[in-house]
Amino acid sequence: MFSRQKYSVIFLSCLMFTLLLSAGCGSKEVAPVDPDAVKNELVGKVWFCEMLFQREVDDESKLTLEFMEDGTVKGNGGCNDFSGEYTLAGDKLSFGPLMSTKKACSPATDEQEYTYLTFLALIHTVNVDDDEMEMFGEGVGVPMTFTTDEGGFLW
Repeated sequence: MFSRQKYSVIFLSCLMFTLLLSAGCGSKEVAPVDPDAVKNELVGKVWFCEMLFQREVDDESKLTLEFMEDGTVKGNGGCNDFSGEYTLAGDKLSFGPLMSTKKACSPATDEQEYTYLTFLALIHTVNVDDDEMEMFGEGVGVPMTFTTDEGGFLW
């Protein structure tokens, strides 16, 4: 019986040693990352805002955002069109001053538009996954969420 325990200990020791050795194998090189990967995901799509951090977007108004290849951005705040510049470095995103048309809308639409444009100025990080985008603001744990799909047939 003593020899059976001895062989079990030896076997387990060899197994652990093999696992430790194999864990150290492999390349230490990190695969190159395309510095324009995020930009390529953003450009050429119209993004529809679904959530302003923790506030749902009114279904009647379409808050849009469209990134251009030349570093400009344009969109609609639910009533007025806006445009400006953006800066993107990896996943770090910021917007320059945004210019907007000045049409008068309902008080609720005006308030939502003001909130949307104000929140865009707070953005510092973006995460894009195919047709979904999250933008994070300074000190806010919940992102603004966007999709390229503006909704279905009946909703």
